[in-house]
Amino acid sequence: MKKIAIIPARSGSKGLVNKNILMLLDKPILAYTIEAAIQSEKFIKVIVSTDSLEYKEIAEKYGAEVVMRGEELSNDSATSYMVIKDVLEKDLGVEYDYFVLLQPTSPFRNYQHINESIEKFEKNISNYDFLVSMTETSKTSTLIKPIEEDESLKHYDLDFSNYKRQNYKEYYPNGAIFIGKNKEYLERKHFFGKKSLAYFMNKADSIDIDDRLDFEFAILLMSMKQKEKQLLKNIENRIEEKKEKFNKVEDITLIGHSILDNWGIEVFQGHKVNNLGIRGINTIQYNNMIFEKELIKNIGKYVFLMAGTNDIVINNWKKEDTLLWINESIRYIEEMNRNTKIFFLEVPKVISRADRNNKIIEELNTYLKDNLESRIEYISLEKLEDKFGNLKLEYTYDGLHFNEKGYQKLLEILQEEIKL
Repeated sequence: MKKIAIIPARSGSKGLVNKNILMLLDKPILAYTIEAAIQSEKFIKVIVSTDSLEYKEIAEKYGAEVVMRGEELSNDSATSYMVIKDVLEKDLGVEYDYFVLLQPTSPFRNYQHINESIEKFEKNISNYDFLVSMTETSKTSTLIKPIEEDESLKHYDLDFSNYKRQNYKEYYPNGAIFIGKNKEYLERKHFFGKKSLAYFMNKADSIDIDDRLDFEFAILLMSMKQKEKQLLKNIENRIEEKKEKFNKVEDITLIGHSILDNWGIEVFQGHKVNNLGIRGINTIQYNNMIFEKELIKNIGKYVFLMAGTNDIVINNWKKEDTLLWINESIRYIEEMNRNTKIFFLEVPKVISRADRNNKIIEELNTYLKDNLESRIEYISLEKLEDKFGNLKLEYTYDGLHFNEKGYQKLLEILQEEIKL
């Protein structure tokens, strides 16, 4: 089906002046939405509606077409409906089935979100006229009330001593994606109601920049995302550095992430070790970037496999994902050497880390222990823990990775648990 993207970008913002073109790291906020729309490859036209020649120049630089608004659509009284109607009623030189409204103040909504929402809408298009992106709220509507001029809490008629969170989820429209059929939208003048379908987005990708605090937070969040890109580049570089090792075969092969990669072990129980651990990599990345590309040419008699800790930090991760990915790794390993013996080293606990939770790690380890094939020997690393179930502080330099003493203890555990 044919569709256009409409990106409304008025210049007269009062809360945060010129917010649509403020530099968010290396490019204007507006550019993120234009690029996401173009990268989705879903639109016959990507149109920016603006009242500013400066905005026009920026929009065209990043690949959008521009529709200039009239003066009546350039003030605070102009509604979204009026702006969309203005675009829909113009002769754009193409026919299309529906439109997608993308607010420029949602720079974390990317081409994948656009593609997923379009796919969901088109799959249900016979039953729905609209789609709106929604995010789960952490604040229940029970706690949101007006306060009048007398500043009393008379509208909060609630006994907080007996207050409990509601047992159902509540959502709000995050402003990132709106989809509508042309005729139906012009008749209804909004996107909501029983003929509207929800597309769910996580909280981080739903940031809507309205004021200075939102913008400062967006800078922080975008910096973190850039860090993720750098991590991927580091993984690629580390794989390149280890290419010679991928071509080698020793009796023992180490496969996993940084805890193995950082381990300087060369011999275990008289058997030489080939360390193919890669810093920063998660299980699915190891499968896709190494196994699937057949970078490893052969596998030794024994494999020490450690995986899972970097899976936990993936958005929307589930423990079932890690089991699936580990089983994929095992399949790749056994295709290279059906006689190899695989030892799975459980996910080590952490201490005082905001990005990893020991309860989740414990649940994952229990799930893996119960569901890995019986031919895979599961190795517990419980002896690395203190009496509270955390990684002992003396074994780590950052709460996650091992120091020299940690690796000594790891070696001691493996010497006890594994007899080759």
